[in-house]
Amino acid sequence: MDSPFSIKSEDIVTSADTSSILRISAKTIARLTEDQKHVKWHKMVGHTTFTESRNLANMIPCERLYLKFEGNNPTGTQKDRIALAISEVAKKESYVGITSASCGNFGAALSYAANYFKIPETHIYIPKDYHLPKSRVNMMEQNNAQIHYVDGTYEDAVFYSSLMARENNWFDANPGAPGLLEISLEAYAHIAIEIFRSLRRAPDYVLCPVGNGTTLAGIYFGFKLLYEANKTTSVPRMIATSTRCGNPIIKSFKSKRREIRDLSPDEIKETRANEPLTNWHSFDGQVTLDALNESNGFAEEVSDTKMVESARLLKSEEGLNVHPASASTLAALSNLTKNNVILKGSYVAVLTGRDM
Repeated sequence: MDSPFSIKSEDIVTSADTSSILRISAKTIARLTEDQKHVKWHKMVGHTTFTESRNLANMIPCERLYLKFEGNNPTGTQKDRIALAISEVAKKESYVGITSASCGNFGAALSYAANYFKIPETHIYIPKDYHLPKSRVNMMEQNNAQIHYVDGTYEDAVFYSSLMARENNWFDANPGAPGLLEISLEAYAHIAIEIFRSLRRAPDYVLCPVGNGTTLAGIYFGFKLLYEANKTTSVPRMIATSTRCGNPIIKSFKSKRREIRDLSPDEIKETRANEPLTNWHSFDGQVTLDALNESNGFAEEVSDTKMVESARLLKSEEGLNVHPASASTLAALSNLTKNNVILKGSYVAVLTGRDM
């Protein structure tokens, strides 16, 4: 499978000690920058809100706080970036159907992207017990997606969707499918490039919510590209933020494991606030764990209450309507302060989606 950004297989490192996520060349950053100029759908996605928040910086408190709000994308989350990249590949390879499991956000993004590329069939598999906003269902149906509700967890829905892809010769857009990681990392790398263009440098820290972890890994990949191309003199420390109710990336990192370990399904507690974050198996968890370790980063878990409070703060102080799970970055940052001591350095909180 060819990525729309033509990532080369030799760029990928698979090391026994998992100490390196990707080997990159200076040419890659130029290729990504040129893609933004010439790929038509790049005009529809990205270039999202980036702002300095002095009010929230004083409240936390930290020296400099910037917000990267992905809610400006067509369906309201960062998922639009990978959905369009994946759908372009499916169209080029003449698939008549595309499928993925979803808790709502990626289903909405994929149905939008597949409809844009005029892929005849889109099949979205959703765990029937999930608290799916009606607006997400409406968006999928408006973009001609067929929704299938399945028993079990998100991981069960991924398994079933991939099975249907093989049986029907649909494009498999599920995490873990061959070639998907490379496409996703390059699509999310553009978030790093956009942050760099706004600041003209790399920040000291980037906080990103993690479920499967692909977004954080892609942002880290983007900053590595910039560093290798001599555009920046440093790579930010990555901070993974997630729920206290179960995420294997957070638990593996805090347990000082170098290899990702699944949780028991019994360890998971899903709520309306944390559903985008909680899972017992993170499909791209290993590259995310690698990114945390390589960048000398860390991981922080927060409660539902803190996420909801942070979402309210973002609305009252910055006018941003952010999903509580996306606000985990701000919640985690406030957890890092002790005795009201100001956190030194520049921090970028990635807010992955708007509240639906």
